[in-house]
Amino acid sequence: MKSLTILPLADTPNLIVREIESYDVKAFSGFMMQPRYQRYTAMRLRNDAEVAAFVLRSVARQGDDRRNVFHLAAEERSSGEAIGDGFMIMQRDRTIELGWGVHPAMWACGFGTEIGTALLGLSFERLKAKSVWCKVMRANSASAKLARRIGMVHEKRVAGYAVGDGRFEDVDIFAMTSAEYFDLPY
Repeated sequence: MKSLTILPLADTPNLIVREIESYDVKAFSGFMMQPRYQRYTAMRLRNDAEVAAFVLRSVARQGDDRRNVFHLAAEERSSGEAIGDGFMIMQRDRTIELGWGVHPAMWACGFGTEIGTALLGLSFERLKAKSVWCKVMRANSASAKLARRIGMVHEKRVAGYAVGDGRFEDVDIFAMTSAEYFDLPY
């Protein structure tokens, strides 16, 4: 039987969403360290060496049936370059936290929606999630709109949520159940 932790490619109209590969270091360095990209992210990589270490850790975990964290690259079909990323963190109760990011030069092109939709599909159809959720920093109206666009529902606002590196932000929590996902229109 094929392991659930080896994720298949997710094809979208403009992207191939896939597990990170070692060759993604250069493309990821091109956007993950930009202040505009980092403004609403918990993980802030500071230099090429940190990006390379992140990518190599992600690649090393692939195929391990014990892993619960999945980092993905969003490769633009026309250029073959990673222009975004996503993650899925699975809890023991089969609840999955989702997150996504897009190269700032590619904002407002619909790529975030394609990444979010692919993450939903992988979470529910491959990892058999019972529900998914995401946290969106209050000031990040684009990601809040994206969460709603892909069918997630606003659950609550949390003040002073720990988002990493000793930072606290007000966040909005969006969620979707498996039943809601399978009831979405095609």
